[in-house]
Amino acid sequence: MKTKSCIALFLLVLGMFYVEAQQTPEQKKMMEKAKRLQDSMMNSPLFKSMIQQIEESNSKQEAEEKKRKTEEKKTLQKNTNQDDWYWKNGMETTTVSKNNKLPNWEGGAADISLKYRDGRKPNYLKIGTILADGNIIFNFPKDVETSLSFKKTPAFYTPFFDIREMSSLQFTNADVGYTSSTGLAIIRDGQLLGNLTIGNSVRVTKNLLYQGLLDSGDEGYLLYWAYAADNFSLNADENWEGNVQRQGSNTIEVKTNVNYNLNFKKGWNLVKAEVIGNYKLYNERGYEITWFKNHKHSIISSMPNDARYFFRSIPQY
Repeated sequence: MKTKSCIALFLLVLGMFYVEAQQTPEQKKMMEKAKRLQDSMMNSPLFKSMIQQIEESNSKQEAEEKKRKTEEKKTLQKNTNQDDWYWKNGMETTTVSKNNKLPNWEGGAADISLKYRDGRKPNYLKIGTILADGNIIFNFPKDVETSLSFKKTPAFYTPFFDIREMSSLQFTNADVGYTSSTGLAIIRDGQLLGNLTIGNSVRVTKNLLYQGLLDSGDEGYLLYWAYAADNFSLNADENWEGNVQRQGSNTIEVKTNVNYNLNFKKGWNLVKAEVIGNYKLYNERGYEITWFKNHKHSIISSMPNDARYFFRSIPQY
């Protein structure tokens, strides 16, 4: 198209010599001269070379544009496949709530339980119910007996392991009884159907549950409930920098910050773990891989408007 436009413009300039229907003999001679000049220029090696260069340039631009669109399509497809993995893989299928209700729920009436360990023994504390129609209802017990505390169980300082140096953590009233879980167990008739998480991202509500995905930079937040037998606090502000990589990715230098500002009140507290900012890593397969910049942990007073429940089922045998 650009080549044709250049030729048309060139002919238009030369065509200025062919004006007016009625021409004097002198004008006719000028027209004939202009036509001979036009023919001579169009057939000259210089003009032909110029046209060839224009066509080659246009062909190169079209090829590059086609390649760019193809790569964008491949990247989009790969990232879509990544999202698909978060929604469904060989081990679990994820369903997201709408208006506090799980659509197409087939699990019947089931308990929502907080799983915690008292020593090595796992315990389940019922804190709510998924009704037969999929509606989610919480009914927190007023008092909870737990022998866990940050003083007695240093390995359970936080539900996460994003603090590199435990000396960064500071406590008040560390011997206060405490229990929490980032994922809630869904149990029917003693059988585990899956787990329930709360947040605004299908990726974040999974990444923050697993040590291998904890450093991922997908942005968003996870919410979880924590019970405190009395008032106490947990605070930290840890900066770290170094080189990182993931399987199949390049190595980059990052600077991260992990901040805990948790002032627990006696009773149930809603904790928000948020991923803010990320670094992009190049992956040899073209997948979208990121590393977090900031983790922010805080206590909030109410459920955010964009929060959703993510139920991840497990195979039943």
